[in-house]
Amino acid sequence: MVKKKFAETPNFTIRKDFRPLDVKEKGLVFVGYEISDDKKTMNQFLHYDQLYTIRHGWNSPFFIGLLEGKIMGTRCPKCGDTWVPPRTHCWNLDCNLQRTEWIEMPKKAKVHTWTVAGWSGRSSLKRLPIILVYGVIEGSKTAIANELHGVNPWDVEFNMPLKVVFKPKEQRIGAITDWHFEPADEWEPSPMNKEKERIKKLVEPVYEWVKTLK
Repeated sequence: MVKKKFAETPNFTIRKDFRPLDVKEKGLVFVGYEISDDKKTMNQFLHYDQLYTIRHGWNSPFFIGLLEGKIMGTRCPKCGDTWVPPRTHCWNLDCNLQRTEWIEMPKKAKVHTWTVAGWSGRSSLKRLPIILVYGVIEGSKTAIANELHGVNPWDVEFNMPLKVVFKPKEQRIGAITDWHFEPADEWEPSPMNKEKERIKKLVEPVYEWVKTLK
């Protein structure tokens, strides 16, 4: 019996290679991608001691959107719920796994929760401390994780307004690191209090330690 094909094999005509000739990366590094000619499917190439292929499949428009400076989400045409990160099918029981549709989302968000990283792998040591937030993109039913820049770790607040900031186009690789959160232009931190003092006391030694790194 011949098995039914769920989809035709994409024809990949757009390719980009970030890997310099004769250079073998150490650690985890994105080294390239390919996109189908209809711009619906994307594969990424990841080097971690050997070469891996990440096949994004139906989630490809999210990563292709990053290359274009867009936050792409999905919306259920039946109930109207919207998600970032995207869901290819609606999770509401009444929608019976309805296939979702792609929409461009606003570059606005709010902090759902956050943490401050005082340690990391070697590639990020000199950037410590790192603020990682789960931000809810405006209109989304779920939160997405990314770094928050441009604010002191002790000044982060629940529900603080955020904006999405992309890297310059020539630096984007189609990965979540193509963008980060920053405080919205109109936001100002609240006055110092006991909780902020506690966090500041914990974080300040990290800043001093990073200064000693070569």
